[in-house]
Amino acid sequence: MLSYPLNIFDSKRNTEEEKKIYNRLVAKFKALMENWGGLKPIRSLIEDVFKLAKKTCNMENLHRYTMRSVKKYCSLAVFLTGTITAFFISDKKGLQHLAES
Repeated sequence: MLSYPLNIFDSKRNTEEEKKIYNRLVAKFKALMENWGGLKPIRSLIEDVFKLAKKTCNMENLHRYTMRSVKKYCSLAVFLTGTITAFFISDKKGLQHLAES
């Protein structure tokens, strides 16, 4: 069961357009949920890529104190993860093996 976000109940706003957008999103979400079996492999692949980024690129402990350093660090980690994936991994098993080790 899904319910409207809290800002819909604000009496000072015209919320009809927001309700339409929300209802379209809910309808799309329900349609995707019916095809969940087809999305599981994609989700699994995404989780393996994030696990690879966290472990091999040291993204588990992101201790940065300025936005600039966070951007630099994350940009480098995304670049390295993409490079590792593109050049060293040819299949899902390889990705899982590298992400787990």
